[in-house]
Amino acid sequence: MFSTHAQDTAGVYTYTIIGTPPCDNSSATITVTVNPIPNPGTAGSAPFCENGVPEDLFNYLGGTPDAGGTWSPPLASGTGVFDPAQDTAGVYTYTVGGDDECNPQSTTVTVTINSIPNAGTNGETTVCITDASFDLFTLLGNNPELGGSWLPTLASGTGIFNPAVDPAGIYTYTIIGSLPCGDSSATITVTIESTANAGTFTGIQSVCASEDTFDLNTLLDGTQQTGGTWTDNQGDTVSNVITITDLSPATYNYTYTVTTDCNTDSALVQLTIIQGTEILPEDVIVLSPICQGENSTVTIFNLADGNYSLNYSLTGSNTLDNQIVLFTVVDNEVSFDIDATQLSNPGTTTLVFNSILNTGTNCETVLIGLSFEIEILPLLALANNNLTVPNVCLGTPIIVQISGATNLTNGTYQFVYSIPNANPITGNSGDVVITDGAGQFTIPGSVFPTAGNYTLTFNSITSETLPCNNLNPAVSVSFEILPAATITEALVSLSAICANSDGTVSITNATNLSNGTYQVTYQITGAITHNDTISVEILDGVGSFIIPSNVLVSAGEITLSINQINSNIGNACGTPGHTFNSVTLTIENVETPELIEGGNSFCEDVNATIANLSNNIDSDQTIIWYDAPLNGNAYSDSTVLVDGQVYYASIQSSSGCGSTLRLAVTVSIRDCTDIIIPDGFSPNDDGINDFFVIKNIRILYPNFDLEIFNRYGNILYKGNAASQDWDGTSDKGIQIGGNKLPAGVYFFIINFNDGNREPLQGRVYLSR
Repeated sequence: MFSTHAQDTAGVYTYTIIGTPPCDNSSATITVTVNPIPNPGTAGSAPFCENGVPEDLFNYLGGTPDAGGTWSPPLASGTGVFDPAQDTAGVYTYTVGGDDECNPQSTTVTVTINSIPNAGTNGETTVCITDASFDLFTLLGNNPELGGSWLPTLASGTGIFNPAVDPAGIYTYTIIGSLPCGDSSATITVTIESTANAGTFTGIQSVCASEDTFDLNTLLDGTQQTGGTWTDNQGDTVSNVITITDLSPATYNYTYTVTTDCNTDSALVQLTIIQGTEILPEDVIVLSPICQGENSTVTIFNLADGNYSLNYSLTGSNTLDNQIVLFTVVDNEVSFDIDATQLSNPGTTTLVFNSILNTGTNCETVLIGLSFEIEILPLLALANNNLTVPNVCLGTPIIVQISGATNLTNGTYQFVYSIPNANPITGNSGDVVITDGAGQFTIPGSVFPTAGNYTLTFNSITSETLPCNNLNPAVSVSFEILPAATITEALVSLSAICANSDGTVSITNATNLSNGTYQVTYQITGAITHNDTISVEILDGVGSFIIPSNVLVSAGEITLSINQINSNIGNACGTPGHTFNSVTLTIENVETPELIEGGNSFCEDVNATIANLSNNIDSDQTIIWYDAPLNGNAYSDSTVLVDGQVYYASIQSSSGCGSTLRLAVTVSIRDCTDIIIPDGFSPNDDGINDFFVIKNIRILYPNFDLEIFNRYGNILYKGNAASQDWDGTSDKGIQIGGNKLPAGVYFFIINFNDGNREPLQGRVYLSR
């Protein structure tokens, strides 16, 4: 019998000879083993740059080659790692197998080594805008290669630079490299020197002799280049800033010259210096004294005819800075007014002349000590806030108080007044002595027939000792004639209240109390003890007041009693005692809700809401959630919960009271699914997918450990929950080319270490 490896299987085969009876059969066995054909993979090609990093040629084989083969010719590394700095380009043969009866199998990897491109080294040049065109390539150093390209593109479409049309800047020459070699670039920096420009003279300018300095640059139109030189009539170099006081009134010529590498340019300018005029204090008359509210007239003599701008300031009782007056002088004299609005405050005001400018010649007049005092006499005036009239009981005399009337000098005055709704309607204060702005007079109580609101109006003020008497604009003060407070049967009520909340007390049916403000004294007994006196406004027998939340701090039964009510001036118009009823009620204190254990944690696929959070409160009462521990905004039941956010829960009682102290709950949203293992990552430091991240593993398996192996079974990395995720480097032993691993397939083992789940093996692709 014949056996072929391609059709028959390995195993034990028995050969038997049939015996002739009584002889038995005779048998023997043959054991057949079929070895697999070695697999070297398929041929590949490997391009290298002459300065590239070493790489394993095994990675360039196609198919699924067997590991452990040999390479020929041998490489410098003694392994399959090709180093372009030591090994030569060519065809390398990979051979596997050759044991037993199987023949060895081979395939090849063709290696090419590409040269590094050379764009040369950087250069620079400075040219005039009028220079001829030139080739930028000639400015590159280190023997650059031909055939590159220039950016930005020049007008010529080549590397020829034309200073007349191409802009100055940095031009980059690039030679494209053959992969995997990168491109090579060098730059030429071109500076274009423009032709010299000294600018254009804008015209003769006049400058006053009183000026300190003058900048000659202002005589040019601004197009001139900087860095030039100024020379005077004698050709001597001068600064662009000249000192006017060093020169006599006259016209001067100056030349500005600019020289560049390209050419020289000059501009001639002219400057005229003019002498100003001078006035003294005796040339000015200022009207003083004046009454408050009047203008002060100023007259100036001995000024040359023409148009002027006066700058003045005021100090003293009135202050103003840099006020401008424009006027025209005719026959060497002019008059103008300082407006009364600028002299509104009585007292001594000093008028100071800062400058007088001739707007025709632009020269200032020389001023010699020009300041003048203006005496401003006060008007007899009052303001509403100078009058005070207290509220009094019906029949009591009215004492009118005058205070703070500082513009009334000490002396005797008469005030004419009127009182609507009183008898008589008008009156005269008689002589009133004012000292330091204060005084008083009395109006008889019989003038006021009934209680109510009144207004006292001053119509005029007179004085025989001051020259500026005036009829004052009317000023008024309001006051009240109070009735006696009478108390009849009234009702007091206090609605149900919550602890630490304000309580509102209502008073009704107090119909015999006149409209107005009263002092009410109340007492709280029971779970809380408190006494207070407050102001309460009664209108048509109805009023209310607030017991503040910082009083109502304890839960329990309290009794409220009103012990005293008087008008707003105390007992002068009132009667002690009351007939108000007492009120007894209970202050409610609502407890803080409690959360069941783990009630703050939800899976992210549930999309949990406020309603889900309320279901985890250990209470059958209404729960309201807020965004703050006090006050704040309430959430609706449909609001979706946010991971890490704090929510505040309050129980709402049937009476509407909320928890005194809200429950703070920090929500945790968890990913409750299994771990997610990526099939690849790219640790190229671009901030995207730079790590081998196994999602959820630290949450679901906090005791895990991870091991990374190469295709030879060598361990490259080991980490756990406390380690940084794998970044494509090796921390185990020394790797060829450093600890940064090359692109390729790597193998991992995850040990979950939870006592249940078996270790998991897999592969991940590392891409560079």
